[in-house]
Amino acid sequence: MDLTALFRPFEKALLLDRVSDPVAARLRSVLSDTPVDGLLRGTFVGHPMHPIMAYSSVGLWSSAVFLDVTGRSPDAARTLIGAGLVTAPTALATGWATWSTLTREQRRVGLIHASTNAVAIGLFTASYKRRAATAATAATAPGVAVEAAPSAVPEPDATAKALALAGFAVAGLGGALGGHLGYNMGAGVSTRAVAAGV
Repeated sequence: MDLTALFRPFEKALLLDRVSDPVAARLRSVLSDTPVDGLLRGTFVGHPMHPIMAYSSVGLWSSAVFLDVTGRSPDAARTLIGAGLVTAPTALATGWATWSTLTREQRRVGLIHASTNAVAIGLFTASYKRRAATAATAATAPGVAVEAAPSAVPEPDATAKALALAGFAVAGLGGALGGHLGYNMGAGVSTRAVAAGV
């Protein structure tokens, strides 16, 4: 199954330019010719930093969902989700910096990519909060010894797991859009790579 046909209409979504153009212009006015710009966009490594940073969150969240599905270590799953939320801002910052340098068509798809990832972050945040509340309630329940509470982490409820699974699915869609941007539209690809037929 080739999803390219599903993503191509986003490239022509002219209405997104009303948001894209002023935001990109503002980001470029703040970042252009600064060391921060090069750091965020990865000029020191020769390619965009965003995919590297995104893998951190996605890897942590994937591991948490695996633990949920296999019914293992609810405390570790909650910690992994929290760690993914902590690393997400690096993906956001590097993504927006790179996005601001793209063509209009690429920025349109990039906005949809960013929107799906924002939804994924929201779903993982909701899952984390629900898990934390469940753990806090269990730790303060009558008859639970304070010193025993950390080792007696309760299983997250079905809603917390469903939120994480939905976040994982939406992040997967966001990743597919990011792949479309990079591999089908050439976003962030150097002219040297294009000339070599990569």
